Amino acid sequence: MMHSLAILICIALGGGFGALARDSMMALMHGFFGLPVFLALGIVNVSGSLLIGFVFGRLEGSLNRRGGSRLTKLPQSANLKGQPWWPEGDPTLPAVDILRYDTALQLASALLITGFLGGYTTFSALSLLTVQMVQGGEWITALLSAVGSVVLGLMGVWIGVHVGCRSISKD
Repeated sequence: MMHSLAILICIALGGGFGALARDSMMALMHGFFGLPVFLALGIVNVSGSLLIGFVFGRLEGSLNRRGGSRLTKLPQSANLKGQPWWPEGDPTLPAVDILRYDTALQLASALLITGFLGGYTTFSALSLLTVQMVQGGEWITALLSAVGSVVLGLMGVWIGVHVGCRSISKD
C-alpha cells in the first residue's frame, strides 16, 4: 500500500512540475521570443520526446539490474556492452539490492516519465511507445498507433470543440 502511494505521489508531483514546465516553455517561446504557437508547441513536443528517450535510456541502463532491460534489444546495444552501467544482470547482487533498484526504478519512472514528462507532453510518451514498437519489429502496429493517435486526437478535438460550443445555453 505504501509503495503504491509513493508511486502516486511521484506521478502527482512530477505531473504538476511537468505542466508548469510546459506552460513556462510555451510562454518563453511564444510570449518572449515571439514564435508562433504551433512552433512553440512543436518545440515542447520534440524536446519532450528527446527527454523521454534520454530518461528512459538512463533509467533502464543504470537502475534496471534484473538483466531484462529492453535496451539489450536495440541495435546500438553492441557498442554499449562492457560499460560499467550496462544492464547485463549481476547474480552477485543480494535480493535486497535488487528490490532497492526495482523500487528506485519504479519511483524514478513514475516521477520523471509518467509524471513530469507526461505533464510536459503526452506526445513524448506516444513517441517512446512508437519507437519501442518499431524496434520490436511491430511496424504495422507502430504506424497504426502513431497515425491513429494523431488522426483520432484531431477528430476528438474537432468533435469536442463543436459539442462544447453547441452545449452553451443561449440565455
